Amino acid sequence: MIVGVQLLMAIILFTLGIAACLGGLWTILAREYQATLRSLSAQSALLGNKAVADAALAPILDSVSRLIDAVSQLIRTAVGVGVFLCLAGLTMCLASFWMLHNL
Repeated sequence: MIVGVQLLMAIILFTLGIAACLGGLWTILAREYQATLRSLSAQSALLGNKAVADAALAPILDSVSRLIDAVSQLIRTAVGVGVFLCLAGLTMCLASFWMLHNL
C-alpha cells in the first residue's frame, strides 16, 4: 500500500516537473514582446529625427525611451521566470527519480 502511494507521488511529481520545464521553455522561447519592441524602436528613431527640429517633442521622446526600457525589462523578467520554471521542473524530476530509487 505505501509503495503504491510512493509510486503515485513520484509519477505525479515527475509529471509536474515535465510540465514546469515545458512551461519555462515556452516562456523563454515565446517572442510575444519582440515585435512590440522592434516597432517601438523604429518609431522612436523616426521621432528622434523629428525631435531635433522641434524642441516640443523632446518630452515625448523621453517617454518613448522609458517605454522601450520598460518593455526590455519585461522581456528580461519573462526570461527569468522561464529559467526559474525550468530549474524548478528539473528539481522536481530529480526528486521523483530519487523517490523511485528509494522504493
